[in-house]
Amino acid sequence: MTNLPSNYAPTNAGRSGNPGSDYPGPNRGATGNRPAKGPRGKGRLKFGADNSNPNVKQVRLTLVFIDFWSALKISFLIGLAQAIVVIIATFLLYLVFVQTGIFDRANSVVGQVVGGNGFDVRSIVSMGQSVAFAAVAGVLNMVVITIMGAVVAVIYNIIARIVGGVKVGFESD
Repeated sequence: MTNLPSNYAPTNAGRSGNPGSDYPGPNRGATGNRPAKGPRGKGRLKFGADNSNPNVKQVRLTLVFIDFWSALKISFLIGLAQAIVVIIATFLLYLVFVQTGIFDRANSVVGQVVGGNGFDVRSIVSMGQSVAFAAVAGVLNMVVITIMGAVVAVIYNIIARIVGGVKVGFESD
């Protein structure tokens, strides 16, 4: 359901009324593109000095509301992507550490510090343990990111009610 003003009423002004004709629409050329209209008041923004393309349309909108459930879904998907990246990166880093011999060097350093040669880093930090720890950390981060996305949406909605939202300018090519 959209939040339209109570006085909103769509009109068919300027329509040809003949849906079967080859006429592409009101104020449209043969390609169906609308010609650009000049600025009609102080509601227009002047973004850049590029006046070479007359078909560029500039619009000024105000972001006054962020839907809670949309923010929750988006933040969940961002958190899920982060969790997947953390798990895959941990797996790949473990493989790089094994291939470059970092664990063997760590064993020799720990052996020199402790004074024994029976220490093995891979017995403490195995691939399964590393990936499991990364999975737990990724899931916890996913939960935190999801909650933070929802909290940010609620805070923005409260602030937007007080100050009126954020004015954003858009430009179409």
